[in-house]
Amino acid sequence: MDQKPPGAAWSGPDAVLVRIPMAGGAARAYRWGEDSLLWTSSQPVPPARDVIAFDADEGTVTVTDLRGIPVRVELRLGTVTQAAATPMERLSSADGWAVYGVNPKREVERLTPAGNWTYRSALTPRTLLPQPDGSLVLLNDIGPRSTLRRIVPPEQRVVDTASVPIASFAVGTTIGERIYFGTDSGLVGMRVRDLSRTRTINVPGTPVAAAPTPSGDRVFVALAGESFLSVIDRYDERVSGRIRLRSPAIDLRMDPDGRYLLTRHADDDSISVVSVAQSRVTARLPSAWRGDLPLVGPDGVILTVDSTDATETDPATGATRHVYRGGASDLWALIRWNGFRPRAKGLDTPVSFDSDSTDTLAVVASAPPTPARTQQPSPQAAAPREPASRESSREARGEPAQGAVTEPRGHATGWTLSFAALLDEQRARALAASIRVEGKPVRVVSSERDGTPIWRIVYGPFATREEAERAGRRTGLPYWVYEDVP
Repeated sequence: MDQKPPGAAWSGPDAVLVRIPMAGGAARAYRWGEDSLLWTSSQPVPPARDVIAFDADEGTVTVTDLRGIPVRVELRLGTVTQAAATPMERLSSADGWAVYGVNPKREVERLTPAGNWTYRSALTPRTLLPQPDGSLVLLNDIGPRSTLRRIVPPEQRVVDTASVPIASFAVGTTIGERIYFGTDSGLVGMRVRDLSRTRTINVPGTPVAAAPTPSGDRVFVALAGESFLSVIDRYDERVSGRIRLRSPAIDLRMDPDGRYLLTRHADDDSISVVSVAQSRVTARLPSAWRGDLPLVGPDGVILTVDSTDATETDPATGATRHVYRGGASDLWALIRWNGFRPRAKGLDTPVSFDSDSTDTLAVVASAPPTPARTQQPSPQAAAPREPASRESSREARGEPAQGAVTEPRGHATGWTLSFAALLDEQRARALAASIRVEGKPVRVVSSERDGTPIWRIVYGPFATREEAERAGRRTGLPYWVYEDVP
């Protein structure tokens, strides 16, 4: 039986290891588990100090140069561009597309490929906490408490506020449901959607670091001076167990797939590998601790670093799989992306539809989300309009009308997102009330097709189709983009 290379998952995106020289130069990429070079950037990257995030939609890795300016490394073209004109502090990102930081004017600035946005306030936040839903939580220390403000860019209005005892750290769950704060009182949880407090979880010591599992069902907490980790059950909101360590941990890092937890110790340059399933330490590996390394690959192999090299090590056997000579002088990012795969020939074939086929271009929001970017056919490829009786029956079932969004219009001045087309106005408005695009409500517009009234759930217009596509993807809902302003 043929085996796939370790970097190619059985389903989903490939695991790719991106290598960026700290001293400046060409970035390189390798398929995880293979030492052959996969890609080299066409432009040099300036001397860099941190990896911020990866944007799978744009295919860009954002890093910080030595001046503090965020730089985008475009993996498709191999180009390197500055994301900001001036140095910035406290850079962070939840998705790689929107990068937040504090500019020299002490303003919060959001950098995106589509444009920048600035938030001005008398309080310069100590910490920026971008969330997967597009919102941003700002943390400030005022007196004996840490205050929180939540905003939804591009709006300037603060939508929620809260406070906790002074927090030594803040860490969010991968799915963006909660943020946990380490305080003298214990571990304080906060629901992101409205900044409402959950129960304060008492732990046997002072929390110094925490790491939730990817699903958020458990949180591992390191305690000052204690040679064990407290394991917190997220649903019971209490300590459910402990994991003994060889010495106190001062930092934690969770495997993106939730199999291993890496712990940093202050007494030497080695890490403990904790099996999440077994709730115990299963390996100890020599490695320095940096912002980018060590990291865990999709096959469980760990990339560690010493004073000279970066090494792939199997924690189960201790065997070395590969050594990247001089790897300690580079920044590393493990990304999940299919952009280096050969493009399928069928993607460039014009779309055609049978005359009696069901139009699936405009979809209702209750349908399963479309994993791939929606393609827009040309007007010549669109299916002909059906008679009113058949079209009306489609709308009555909550299905899109045939040809509803492919009809060419000569007066279009922008691109619009469409989420559904319904015959019932109340149903359309109820559905629209549950949809937000970039934190803003969608609209319900009425039209008529062959004498039948139709209510469409739309948002826009956007200046370009790319902007509309990007906004649609971030809703997590099925959508259709068409060139028109309703």
